Amino acid sequence: MLRKDLFGDNKQELLKASKEFWHTFSQAIAHISIDVNGELNEIADQRIIRFYDTDDYLLYRNSYILRERQDVNNDEKEVTLKFRHPDRYISQDRDMKVVDIDRGETKFEEDIKTPFGVLYSFSSTQKLLTNEKLDEIQDAAQLYPDLVDKISTLKGEDKIRTIGIDIREIVVKGARFQIRNNPQIYSKCALIVWYENNQKQEKPLAVEFSFKYGDENEEYTRKMAQRAYDVFQILQEKLIDWVDLNSDTKTAYIYKLDRLNNCKFSHLGED
Repeated sequence: MLRKDLFGDNKQELLKASKEFWHTFSQAIAHISIDVNGELNEIADQRIIRFYDTDDYLLYRNSYILRERQDVNNDEKEVTLKFRHPDRYISQDRDMKVVDIDRGETKFEEDIKTPFGVLYSFSSTQKLLTNEKLDEIQDAAQLYPDLVDKISTLKGEDKIRTIGIDIREIVVKGARFQIRNNPQIYSKCALIVWYENNQKQEKPLAVEFSFKYGDENEEYTRKMAQRAYDVFQILQEKLIDWVDLNSDTKTAYIYKLDRLNNCKFSHLGED
């Protein structure tokens, strides 16, 4: 998470700060990465984000995240169910199949957050048709049949609602750095910027910098993994003017906001 106050009050200031951040970041990792190219200067995605849960956060308290994304340009919607856990084998012991395999995508990832906390994420994303809604657990269960089986306290008729507020998300891309030479593997970089939707004020609620890399054969050499680790440490140790080590993660932020707005529940886990 980065210091949101550094990213201005409009898109021009956002892109200016993105460029300045990338320049500083590129210089800091120049002795580690094989190559650095591009700029964080391309607004690649603009979408409305909504999180759904029961009033007592049954999904979140059982390590699930239910999220909807709506494209700002064409209003198309997609829904994602994600399960996160620090134990790989618990995380992968899920049936994340979607009802219609032709409109879904499933991913298994290792997510790392500061200082070096590992979470394994198993998720499936699918298009949300215009006649499909998210009002009750049974609506989600029709899209993800295994959901109710994995949370014994869930009932199909349980109501679900939007958590926190609607978020307008802007994703800035266009930059990458190389972490393996043969075969060439690049880590793609992005800034994920959150604003409150339907607000004229353009001050970000949250700004996250992320980089990701993958190999279909899982051939992660020691040198490649070491480069990625070293870059992650440099972010925290050398870019202290940019990084906000005390900030909530994006999902933790939205749940904390909902808890403050409703003042009902006193305990939440981490994202």
